[in-house]
Amino acid sequence: MFSAALAFFIILAGCTQPAPPMQNGTANATHPQQNITPPPPNLSNVSIIITPQENLTIGQNYTPPPPPPESQEIVYTHEPNATFAVYFIYVGDARSGLQGDAILIRKGDLAILVDAGPEGTAGKVVDFLKERGVDNIGVLLSTNGDPQHFGGIRAVSSAYRIQELWWGGNDFNNAAYRSAISDVSPKAKSTRVIGRGFNMTLNGMTLTALNPLGRQFNDVNNDAVVLRLDDRNFSMVLLSGVQFGAQNEMLNHEQPLLRCDVMQAPYYGLGAGTANVGNFLKTLQPHAVVISGGPDESAASGGSRDPFRRTLKDYGIPYYENYVNGTVRIVSDGQTYSVGYFTA
Repeated sequence: MFSAALAFFIILAGCTQPAPPMQNGTANATHPQQNITPPPPNLSNVSIIITPQENLTIGQNYTPPPPPPESQEIVYTHEPNATFAVYFIYVGDARSGLQGDAILIRKGDLAILVDAGPEGTAGKVVDFLKERGVDNIGVLLSTNGDPQHFGGIRAVSSAYRIQELWWGGNDFNNAAYRSAISDVSPKAKSTRVIGRGFNMTLNGMTLTALNPLGRQFNDVNNDAVVLRLDDRNFSMVLLSGVQFGAQNEMLNHEQPLLRCDVMQAPYYGLGAGTANVGNFLKTLQPHAVVISGGPDESAASGGSRDPFRRTLKDYGIPYYENYVNGTVRIVSDGQTYSVGYFTA
């Protein structure tokens, strides 16, 4: 019996695990293997910053966050002190009698295109942009629903990425204009309706809309977008196709912002848009005027520019005509500027 008891004691002793060693009187416990966090995978050339009290354990069920949405901001290299240029591109056509407006504002790699001329001469606009090294358009502004202004915007949007499309928000019940805006808008990162009170600074240039004031006239010309540009000590106003109604209304309510160094003639300087412009010019007296459009001065196109030219001469205001000597260019460093005809 004693032998049986001894055998039982030996078996019991063999099944007992030894106690963990003691260090300074405390047991050195080993954690279970399944609770050890495995080392992260090899992430060479990647810096990981771990902030205090933040659990960044990587597990098999980790789901990365979705990528951030594409920026809706206008992207360009910020060069607020750079020299800039404004080109009144000649997009008219003597044979067909086409008038047209297409104005490129270029500062660094930021390109703003105001209108794109008629559809029939859109190729001129695209070619000019390519010659100037434009690779994308920050802002495409359609000032009104006249096909001589908006006809080329489809061609431009097909040739270039458009970051923002700006327009006045009124299609003037013109199905062709509505269709053009509908076609171009999805190609832009965003579309913005602008009118009086709108103001934005891009690359040091402040752009301010002086017109339209809603659908005040519900007229394709008088409800056109009028844009003022300020860059340091230089200022310019682009009058698009506004005629007497909008001219007079702005003179009464926006006179300080109409005063500028260089002004674009309203309605191509033609009689239909400048018959009552004398008081407008006498009050504002810009230092120079650019007349854009085409050479046709027939009654069907709006009438002779001679009265407008005489008024400019009477007030000693120099003027430049892009349908006479080609594209007009303004170059400014924000302090001084020059106006002349551009030859590539």
